[in-house]
Amino acid sequence: MSTYTEPGWIDRFAQLWEELGPETRTAIVELLPAGWTFEDKRVLDFGCGAGRTLRHFAAEAQTAEIWGVDIDATSIELLRETVSPPFQVMSSDYMPPLDLDGGSFDLIWSISVFTHLTDNSLPWLCELHRLLKPGGLLIATYMGRWTSELLAGEPWDEDATGMNVLRHNHPAADGAPLVMISDWWLREHWGRAFEVLAIEPNIHNQSWAVLRKRDVDVSVSELERPGDDAREYAAMRHNLVQIQRELETVQSTVREQLRQEYEQSLSWRLTRPLRLARRELRAYRDRRRAT
Repeated sequence: MSTYTEPGWIDRFAQLWEELGPETRTAIVELLPAGWTFEDKRVLDFGCGAGRTLRHFAAEAQTAEIWGVDIDATSIELLRETVSPPFQVMSSDYMPPLDLDGGSFDLIWSISVFTHLTDNSLPWLCELHRLLKPGGLLIATYMGRWTSELLAGEPWDEDATGMNVLRHNHPAADGAPLVMISDWWLREHWGRAFEVLAIEPNIHNQSWAVLRKRDVDVSVSELERPGDDAREYAAMRHNLVQIQRELETVQSTVREQLRQEYEQSLSWRLTRPLRLARRELRAYRDRRRAT
């Protein structure tokens, strides 16, 4: 596996970034219902970043109104300078809403976004539901099944996972939190707001859900309410164990850092003769007892 210290990693990363854009575009188009066209449609790329996927819909943007939204203001400013028009872009806050009309979008996609959303996940899901027209489509990716061993250090257990959050306090600059979602949990909770048309497995190591807006009023409290499935409680217990394991790792790392810092401090160096004398005294006592 390449690392950020190996020669040429920047070029490899740039190549991967460029390849993922067209591949993601192809996946989105292939997941749309037969006969679906972009002509005269209103479309939103939620979590567009610097436009890795958005840029590859330039042809469709000639006949459709296509928006890109992201929390990273720098990325949005770059898109505003380079691809707007034909695209329209705007930045978002950490929590919804967006300053966009409800019931106005035919299609929304959100790629590698709900893989990192924690307390704001269901609020944003409600917001996307608000923005879609009746019967509008949402394509959203989530992870877990294909990445559990790499990210969680354990085999995937569908029955013991719901919406489990790892690295819950990591900032975006350090990869952000990681959110694992099981198929059954998505069908139970997201299914209250959307009809689950399909779940396409393992595209770019994520599952892709194709969803159609239900004609229902939704709220965060309704979407987060545990269902009757016993797996709800197994998933909660499992996530608690995962969090405890993470905290133990963090505590161990902090203790080691503090030890190293202390050993390099002036007080540690000044008291070194006392520690050596104490060690010699213990050794002398041990020898006396042995005789």
